[in-house]
Amino acid sequence: MFRLKVLNALLLPFLPLSVLVAQNTSTDKSLKFFNKTEAGISFGIGSFKTDIVMGTQKKIRNDEIVVTFQTINGVKYLNLISLGLSVGVEKWQKGLFWPIYGYLGVDLKPSDNTFFANAYFGYSIGTRYATTNYHQGSGGFAMSIGIGYKMKVAKKIKFIYEVFYKYQSIESSYTAQYDTIRAPREVAYKVPLHFAGFKLGICLP
Repeated sequence: MFRLKVLNALLLPFLPLSVLVAQNTSTDKSLKFFNKTEAGISFGIGSFKTDIVMGTQKKIRNDEIVVTFQTINGVKYLNLISLGLSVGVEKWQKGLFWPIYGYLGVDLKPSDNTFFANAYFGYSIGTRYATTNYHQGSGGFAMSIGIGYKMKVAKKIKFIYEVFYKYQSIESSYTAQYDTIRAPREVAYKVPLHFAGFKLGICLP
C-alpha cells in the first residue's frame, strides 16, 4: 500500500505526457541516443526505527549524507520523452551502494533550454554499515523523482540543474532481545529511508 501511494505521487508530474505528445505530432519522431552524466549530494530526512533491545525500540533521525555519481544512456523520442538505463555509485557516510535504475524523463518542450521532470526505479546493491543503533544492512528497492532545468552551453552539450527526492529500502536482520524471560529470536526487516538533494550534470547531445 505504501509503495502504491508513493508510485502514484511519483507519476503525477508525467500526467501531461499525452498532451505533450499530441501537441508535437509534426516533430521529428526518430529515436535519438543520449547520454547524461550527473553528480549530486542528498541529505537524509525524517527518522526510522532502530533494532529492538530488551523490549525497547527507538526512532533515530536519518542523518545520512550521500554523494552520488551516475550515468544514464538511452533513447529520446519526439525530442521530449527519454527512456534509458542508469548505473552509478553512492558513497554514504555509513555505507556504499551501486544503484541500477530504469529511467524515464520528460521535457516540458522540445527545446535545448527547457524544464524537465524525471523518475528512476530500480535496485541498489551494496551495504549500509552497522553502528551502535542498528545492524549492518544491504540495499533493496530504490526510486527517485526530480525536476530541473537544462540549458545549451555548446553545440552538443547541455548543462543540467536538478533537485530530487529519493527513497531507499534497506534490508537487514538482527537477534531481538525482548526481556530476560522470552528467548531471543531472529528478526528480518526493511528500513525505509528518505532523502532530498540536488544534482549537476551534462547531457549529450
